[in-house]
Amino acid sequence: MIKFRLLFDKDKETEWLNSMTQDGWAMTGFFGGFYHFDSCEKSAYSYQVDFTDRFFSVSNSYREFMREMGIEIVANWGFWTVLRKPASTGEFQLYTDVDSQMKHYTKIRRMFKVAAIIEIICLFIQLWYAVTYAYYLSYAFALLAGVLALVIANAAFKTSDIIEELKERTTGIASVKKGRRFSPLLLAGLLLNSIALMMGNPTVIPLIYFKRSLSVLALIFMGAGVFTTMRQRRE
Repeated sequence: MIKFRLLFDKDKETEWLNSMTQDGWAMTGFFGGFYHFDSCEKSAYSYQVDFTDRFFSVSNSYREFMREMGIEIVANWGFWTVLRKPASTGEFQLYTDVDSQMKHYTKIRRMFKVAAIIEIICLFIQLWYAVTYAYYLSYAFALLAGVLALVIANAAFKTSDIIEELKERTTGIASVKKGRRFSPLLLAGLLLNSIALMMGNPTVIPLIYFKRSLSVLALIFMGAGVFTTMRQRRE
C-alpha cells in the first residue's frame, strides 16, 4: 500500500506511523512524500523519526549503533531518518532527557529557518524572472515557493514553542508561548492563485469562467487568511 503525505512535524509523523502499524501496516519505504507500507501483525513495530547530521545518508557509526540497539533504519530522506524496533522489545524512545530533546529540536528549528530562507530566495528569483521575461508560470512558481516558505516557517514557529515548553520543564518558570502561525486559509489562497496562473490564458469559455472563479476564491481565502493571521498575532 502507498500513501502520500507531506509532513513537516516529526512528532505527528511518528504518531501516524505508529497508528498505521497498530492497524497492521508497517512502513517499509519513503520517497518524495510517498510512504510504502507492507502488511504486518497489528502493533508489530514501534517507529521513531530522527533528525541526523548528514544529508540523505547516515554515518557508519550511527548505523552500527542502531544495529547494536536492535533498531532498524527504514528510510532516509534529507536529514530525516525513520527508525523502527519490534514492539515486543519494549518502549522505543530516542531522546529521554530534557537536555537532549532541547538540542534535538534546536537543530530541527535551525534547519527549518535555513529552508525557509532558501524558499524566499527562490520566490524572489521567480518574481524577477517573471517581471523580466513576462513569464506567467514564474509567477505561479513564485507563489508555490511562497507557500512552502510559509509552511516551513509555521513548522519553525511550532518547534520554537516545543523548545520553550522544554525550557519551562528545566527552569520551572512558565514561558510565554508565541503561538505564531500563518493561517491555512492564507496558504490555500496562495496555492489556488498559483493554480490559476498556471492555467495561462484559456480560450475555452468553461475554462475562462473556472479560472475567474478560482482567482476570486483565492482572493477571498488570502484576505481571510491575512485577517486571521494578524488577529492571532495580536492575541
